[in-house]
Amino acid sequence: MALDQIWKQQLTLVSYGNEFFAQRLDIKQWVQHQVFNQHQLAFRDLHNQHLLAQHFQIWLEALKQQGVSRISLHHASLLEKEQNPNSNVELLPISHFIVSHHGQKKIAWIFGQELAEWYLAEENYTFPPLQQSQLRHETYWRFELNPKLSKLVDQDLNTPNWDDIEAYTEFELFENKCAQGFSAPEQTEMPYFGITDHAMQSLEYEQYLPLLPNHLPATYAHQTLYRLEALSEYIQTKINHPYDEQGEILSPEIQMNLRHFSQKVDEITAKFIVKVANHYTTAQLSVKSKPSPFDPEPQAQVAINPRTEMPYAQQSPNTNKVSKFNVLTLIIITLAICLAAYYWGL
Repeated sequence: MALDQIWKQQLTLVSYGNEFFAQRLDIKQWVQHQVFNQHQLAFRDLHNQHLLAQHFQIWLEALKQQGVSRISLHHASLLEKEQNPNSNVELLPISHFIVSHHGQKKIAWIFGQELAEWYLAEENYTFPPLQQSQLRHETYWRFELNPKLSKLVDQDLNTPNWDDIEAYTEFELFENKCAQGFSAPEQTEMPYFGITDHAMQSLEYEQYLPLLPNHLPATYAHQTLYRLEALSEYIQTKINHPYDEQGEILSPEIQMNLRHFSQKVDEITAKFIVKVANHYTTAQLSVKSKPSPFDPEPQAQVAINPRTEMPYAQQSPNTNKVSKFNVLTLIIITLAICLAAYYWGL
């Protein structure tokens, strides 16, 4: 199952929301962010189904009044073993959920939909074409986390090592055999706007806001989000059109490997999004400097065991002098003994 693109709205809510809580960014400056176009988000309580907020602006302002100073994003796998307390609400298999931090208490906000009591079919009801809304309606449901889940959430808040993440994604994804022929998109040096290439070309992107607040660098995050999205599209194209450069169809084994690799791209992307959402302020790689070719190369040091003799090449001149003196003394003593023996007739 492909990664649901709703993660872009979630990432934006968390990154801009935290800037709003920190009073570094007024919500009026980004409430019309293009990522929320054609989306309508509501917020309800999972236990009693009461409507809490009909728009994310009201939701964020209410959280701030309640003393919330941070929200965070987490992978849905953390909730796999949790029981849904309300059978009238179906929780949706979306890859991420948001957590608001209320002092010692943590509240999860999970996507779900109400179930109609008089509609028993498994699939959703399809409205007649002229009665269908062009907006995507999604509801976040409030669910308080127990202490065990709260600890798992705290683990996602540990500062990541971006150098290790970069090395891992390069090896597992971009250097993978299935990614041969892939080239990074041209706009990787730009902030990540979360819109299609067609929209970037047909409209002036200056009117858009990136998914991460643009007063923060987060260069590595923007670049990698572009590359991951482009890689996913590249692999999906190969799956939909399984032919090589000669026009021959790919073997069933290669096609299966492509499908498995596509799942792997989605899984790593989902985890990367969690790190970016919670730590976008630190999303930079270490500066890697190469040694100057003008500097002398460091010479290798030979480790010497103090209980063994030094290599001959490392012995000092004084040691050689002592050795020569001992040999000369031995020769003189030998000659003296021979002369004495001859004189006494021995």
